[in-house]
Amino acid sequence: MRRLGPVLFAFLLAGAGLAIPAAPTAAAATARAADPVTLSEFSPESPTRPDQTITIAGAVTGTPQSFVRVQIRYAAGRPFTSRADIAAYVTGQTVFTNSWRTKVQATQVDGSGKLPFTLSLSPAELSISQPGVYPLEVEAVDGATGQVVGVERTFLTYVPKGTAVKPTRLALALPLTAQPKRADDQTFIDDDLFGDGRLNNLLALATATDETTTWFVDGSVLDDAQRVSRPYYLDGAAKEAVAQGAEWVTSLRSALADNPVMAMPYADADLGAIVHNGLDTTTPTALLVGSFATNQLLKVGSATTSTIWPVGGVIDRDTLDALAVNGVDTVLLAQAAVPPQATAALAGSAGVVDTVSGPVIVQTADPVLSGLLGTDGRAAGATVAARQRYIAETAMNGLTANRAAPLIAMPSNHLWNPDPTFMAALLKPLPWVRDVPLASIRPAKNASVGDLVYPPQARQAELPKSYMSGVRRLARTAEVAMALPTSGQRTYDRAVLRLTSASWRGGKKAPAFARQLNSSITKQMDRVFIVGADDPFAVAGTNGRILVTVRNTLRENVKFNLEVRSRDPDQLQVDARGGVFVEEQAEVQAGKAGTYEIPVVVPADHGKAAFDVQLLTADGRKYGKPTEIVISATGYTGIALVIVGVAVTIMLAAVVMRLLRRHQRKDPVFPAPVQMPVEQEEPQGA
Repeated sequence: MRRLGPVLFAFLLAGAGLAIPAAPTAAAATARAADPVTLSEFSPESPTRPDQTITIAGAVTGTPQSFVRVQIRYAAGRPFTSRADIAAYVTGQTVFTNSWRTKVQATQVDGSGKLPFTLSLSPAELSISQPGVYPLEVEAVDGATGQVVGVERTFLTYVPKGTAVKPTRLALALPLTAQPKRADDQTFIDDDLFGDGRLNNLLALATATDETTTWFVDGSVLDDAQRVSRPYYLDGAAKEAVAQGAEWVTSLRSALADNPVMAMPYADADLGAIVHNGLDTTTPTALLVGSFATNQLLKVGSATTSTIWPVGGVIDRDTLDALAVNGVDTVLLAQAAVPPQATAALAGSAGVVDTVSGPVIVQTADPVLSGLLGTDGRAAGATVAARQRYIAETAMNGLTANRAAPLIAMPSNHLWNPDPTFMAALLKPLPWVRDVPLASIRPAKNASVGDLVYPPQARQAELPKSYMSGVRRLARTAEVAMALPTSGQRTYDRAVLRLTSASWRGGKKAPAFARQLNSSITKQMDRVFIVGADDPFAVAGTNGRILVTVRNTLRENVKFNLEVRSRDPDQLQVDARGGVFVEEQAEVQAGKAGTYEIPVVVPADHGKAAFDVQLLTADGRKYGKPTEIVISATGYTGIALVIVGVAVTIMLAAVVMRLLRRHQRKDPVFPAPVQMPVEQEEPQGA
């Protein structure tokens, strides 16, 4: 629906050779802005006979009790010649109507400010005899002043039977994504997945759309829906499972079983912000995890990230190169993302752009049809207006002299909330439209895009540098946390990717998710730690050994390098090359502890010394902060002389005491020897 101001209407009336009414008052201008004309019926949508009756129903919203006249403006025998004409007509840049008729005489608007109307006309009445797309305006005119108070510009598409309309190949691409709800695997910051009805609307649309429709599915949405179907945590409180989550995933799996499915980068990652802020490993991870999650939960097995639809439909060279290096061979862009000269050459379909990894196909969406998908179907008259425009645009595309260009339609916003009823009405089959999969739209020969258009406002819309710097630091910490468990599970990859979601653009929710994830990673890392001693270890001697214990309270084994170095080499040294002890590839089982002997040397007589014990990943990254262990060191060199001296003194004293006792003793008196009897031998045989 379009409304016109006084100057523009004067221009239109003058162009039609009609009298120009006096300039409207400010009150009339205000009324015009608030008194639109809406259509609720246009039947048949595309007449096929010159005498066929066309019924147009609608309503004028105006000042209660005022009088309004309804009239039509049309182009007798003058159809549009191109889609550019249609665009100029809609925007009011060019006058195409040349005739008018009053259809409803001045009638009083009711007390609610409504005037319903029904018009009847035919192609012959409008002097339409040739196939084509014709302008048709429905105007509301103030019955007292003659001022136009509202207008609805629509179309009459006349295609008699037997008309050779070239078929238009139309590819429909639809996104299925949402703002992430989880910080880590089991902790939701927001669990209102289905409250606004958006995911259910998408499911209903997926169930109803043609099997040629290509769906771009974000595995993060599937993950969140599936995870909420098991017990979880919300702001630290335990929550019961929500069965609707798993049921929704199952229903979506069934709905998309026969459709082409492309996997979106996980969480619809802001690829531009990722590349421009140096998160080099995040791009391939987003592609890999996105494909894996979508295939795993939809059970399709064929959902790849070979075709990428970047947020906003725009991309720059650096981001495109990063994608091409990681196997992306096609990008789906808005028409504004390619230069105007390339748009004309491509005829709104596809071309090729060179990258560091070779040519990449650029598919460009039709801006008009894409805009129609984003129509708010709840608005009065929106459905009829959008449907008539859709009919006109696709018919005009097939009525041109040249071969009908293939067209692509996609919503401009990945987070759109479609009205399934509106979409069904908008996309009802037409005899000159042939639905095809997106992958079938291929570049024409020598259709080179050249450069890409990435305006400054697109760069400014990316997630800000300050935020992405924090994400980069958190990603590095997560990498370290995932390095020790021997299972090799990438526990935090998806959580970090959720922080890079383009859905956070312009919002304030993301920092809370980042804080929760940071807390989760810290708790995880704290479960593998060095056991400190309550009292300092005591080492006596010029060398010895201390014991270091590593405890693992995780539910899986961990493998790490252990590094020990002295803070006070003058008091105590580690007896290892370079003064650093390293235990490589040490492994501690789940719920167990490992103890390691560290050789040390005591160069000083005595004193206390501190050691730093650091856990390291296999590639040398620090796992947490070092643990300080204090050693009480006592050397042999000084104390040994004291010990030996005391021992000699004690031994000499013992010898002297023994000699003195011998001198003081008398000879003992022994008794006379007693004669012992000799034992007689017993006679044999006794």
